[in-house]
Amino acid sequence: MTKTEMALYKLQLIAVILMAAGYGWINGNFVQPFFTSWGMFADLLHLAPFVALLLLSLPFFSAFVAGKRASGARVGITIVAAIGILACLVFIILGASNPDPNSVGVHTFEDTMPVIVLNAGTLLWIATLLPFWRGKEAAALTPQKEMDVVK
Repeated sequence: MTKTEMALYKLQLIAVILMAAGYGWINGNFVQPFFTSWGMFADLLHLAPFVALLLLSLPFFSAFVAGKRASGARVGITIVAAIGILACLVFIILGASNPDPNSVGVHTFEDTMPVIVLNAGTLLWIATLLPFWRGKEAAALTPQKEMDVVK
């Protein structure tokens, strides 16, 4: 494994940790009371991407340790990241369109911070995939190619 691939995997580990922290923080921050009919359903919707991320990251990083590629897990984590970006965008718009602090959406600083953490992880994850999308040559630089890039 080249230095570039190792750096990309380290950044992907950081991205998964940030996404897990963001999803967990959002789940704890926007928890609903169970005595309402929709409270448990809303909590499960907040928890589902977190669980999916953790279940997909296990085969991804175990394949990394074994020196293999886990493209299925990579695609799954990318889908979870895209869901996070879209959900945050929707809830920011909902929060901006309704000034009531008890309504659905991002209203306060306490609501904004987990969204920032989640989006930092999702954007970092997508940024680390760009060299893989461009081809193996972009991810695997030889020492000579690294010297050519420096010039």
